[in-house]
Amino acid sequence: MNDEHNPIDSIAVWGGWATLAWGLLIAAIFMVTQVSVLGGYIASNYGEASEREIASLTEQLLLNGTVISLATIATFIIGSLAIIGIIKLKKHSQISSYLGLKLPNREQTRYWLTIFISLLLFSELLSYFLDKYEAHEFMVSAYATAEPLWLLWIAMVVAAPVFEELFFRGFLLTGFQRTFLGTTGAIVMTSLLWAVIHTQYDLYYMATIFVMGVVLGLARVQSRSLILPIGLHALVNGLATLQTAYLVS
Repeated sequence: MNDEHNPIDSIAVWGGWATLAWGLLIAAIFMVTQVSVLGGYIASNYGEASEREIASLTEQLLLNGTVISLATIATFIIGSLAIIGIIKLKKHSQISSYLGLKLPNREQTRYWLTIFISLLLFSELLSYFLDKYEAHEFMVSAYATAEPLWLLWIAMVVAAPVFEELFFRGFLLTGFQRTFLGTTGAIVMTSLLWAVIHTQYDLYYMATIFVMGVVLGLARVQSRSLILPIGLHALVNGLATLQTAYLVS
């Protein structure tokens, strides 16, 4: 990808090292929020459990749909506010320009929607031929244990896509574009990082997530809009949740 005349150069953005440092802080906030929600859930529902019982409960609750939903929504709220606050700390920065918070035009939407749906269809066919076409244990467990179920839908289709896109294709990609990585390297790096955080899946699914991340990054750069990858991300999460519901039933 040609990095010349990159529009990101005309806005106030944190540099590469600052982006990395702030990114690590946001990642720490992510982990603390997740652990806090898990700890709060255990304390409120199993207050008198022993340390051994808590250790066993923790392993089980990592696949619990209610806990996953609460942790995802809490991370979305706290993490998004942290990202916005960090951007505002940068002198002369504008949140909308920094993150690309504008609607894509219809032509861009149709183009990337076509590409993304084609990628999803290819992924489904590949999964079928590789005997991977089944509901994943993580999603099955989450769907079966979520109470109420609508909370899981909100977490998967709204909270997770918005926070992850704000962080990876919004904050990190914008900052990494200013480094030696350039636009192409920034897309690859953020896609790799995005895939790595999905530790609940095996290498095949993580590789699929990486490829999707590259497409989302390209859509973000070409359209200059983060709304587009958020919508595409929400689409794939919604379809995955719907697929789980169908396969489980």
